[in-house]
Amino acid sequence: MNEDEIADKVYEERERIVDLYRNGPSDGTIIDPVDDPAFNDYYKLDRFGFVIGDESKFKKEDPQDIKIEVTREQKWLKMISNWDGLSRDKLKRRVYKGIPNSLRGKVWAKLLGVDQLTDDQKNKYKHMRELAWEHSPDVRQIDLDVNRTYREHINFRKRYNSKQQELFNILSAYSIYNLDIGYTQGMSQIAALLLMYLSEDEAFWALSTLISNSKYHMHGFFIPGFPKLIRFQDHHDKIMNKLLPKLKKHLDKNGVETGLYTLKWFFQCFLDRIPFKLTLRVWDIFLLEGDKILSAMAYCLLKLHRHQLYALGMDDILNFLQVKLEQNYQYTADYTIEKLQECLTELKKIKLDNAGPPSQNEKLKRELGIFNPDDIPVRKPQINGVDKKRKPINADQIHSSPEQDSQRQGSIITNGKNSLDDVSSIVGDSSRRSLLDTSVTSAATTTMSPQSIENDDAGSDVTCVSPQPDVLRIYVPYDTPTKKSPTSVSNKITTIQVMDDMATPTVETDGMFKAVSTIN
Repeated sequence: MNEDEIADKVYEERERIVDLYRNGPSDGTIIDPVDDPAFNDYYKLDRFGFVIGDESKFKKEDPQDIKIEVTREQKWLKMISNWDGLSRDKLKRRVYKGIPNSLRGKVWAKLLGVDQLTDDQKNKYKHMRELAWEHSPDVRQIDLDVNRTYREHINFRKRYNSKQQELFNILSAYSIYNLDIGYTQGMSQIAALLLMYLSEDEAFWALSTLISNSKYHMHGFFIPGFPKLIRFQDHHDKIMNKLLPKLKKHLDKNGVETGLYTLKWFFQCFLDRIPFKLTLRVWDIFLLEGDKILSAMAYCLLKLHRHQLYALGMDDILNFLQVKLEQNYQYTADYTIEKLQECLTELKKIKLDNAGPPSQNEKLKRELGIFNPDDIPVRKPQINGVDKKRKPINADQIHSSPEQDSQRQGSIITNGKNSLDDVSSIVGDSSRRSLLDTSVTSAATTTMSPQSIENDDAGSDVTCVSPQPDVLRIYVPYDTPTKKSPTSVSNKITTIQVMDDMATPTVETDGMFKAVSTIN
């Protein structure tokens, strides 16, 4: 395939995908079962908008918690109206107590300076979005990831609905707004979380702040080589050796290295690794305090659960850290945040509260928002499945057997073997888990048995069949004369080349990292 043919192919594919997000399927094709009028769409939602597949697990809010939330709302409304005159100590005290969910979007926007950005950069997002529709080389990968991001949340449940459109737009626009990293798998869930509380325009600027502002600087996580991830994992090891040496020795003895469990902790600030209610509280503090919270919360979680971990071997340790902490967390959010504050104080006393300054290769190299089509690498098109249209779902797939229906409770079942949507199933009552556990975004392939999901009492164990270490898949350009495969970094990244089933170019890491790039 010559360069002109590649360019034509990329253009046609991008045009088709963008059209689906702007206009939906023109022929009425049913993309997912939930889009069919015959699909049973009656379900309960938790307070955060997640579908509860098993009604027996639906829990009403504690009246006392509701009363406290209402009282806090009144206090926060006054604080928001006097934001510029608010003392740092008072703000910090209130954030640690918890931001009312009804006001979380307003407060997050204030903490991230979104209002100022939207005023200063009027129409910039709209302009970048329109350029992305024409030029972004990452549209296909973004489409795949939108299809498997928080599909168990009411906002993103239906294919090509308004929130999926907004998510696609934000990720596409950012892929050419920041040409240092373009689009990286892992951004989709962060952007989706922001969209639960912010408008499309606000969420774009919030994402930009998280990635480029020195207080959070997620840029260092997403660029090739993952320099910030390595820095934070090294710092985590220092904390463990100093404060939890017995647990560190136990983890090492069982082959559980830091890289096996901290990817999602650091890359996405604990999304999908602890209960969503607690995750939001951690994000509140993260937006206030910055990235030092990542190390403190990692230490806090291990300190709180060290006695359980002492009794476990490798597979059970991974199961505990990757599945059980989210599914069957033993402590309240308030108690955990109290302990987090204590951990922050403890780390500060021994000068381990900060992972140190970023290295030079973590920093931005290009000015944001300066777009030149010549800077965009040409991606060779995917051959496997890329030309296949999404097939209509047949009657057998929609009107499934009772057995299949029982398996579908709280799940979305996708259609078409080898279709673009093959990767987008929700398995069982996955709680806050992204499709195929794609929070970074493809996948720590933990498989839960039905029995483990049913046993939700405090003493039950959530078992994990063949638990795998966290896996990070990073989308990288197809081979071009000017692009090289990732290179080793301090013996922590080993590069090999493989062909995966979907012919998707990726960099994967597991353990202390294994980088993978696809050959076409």
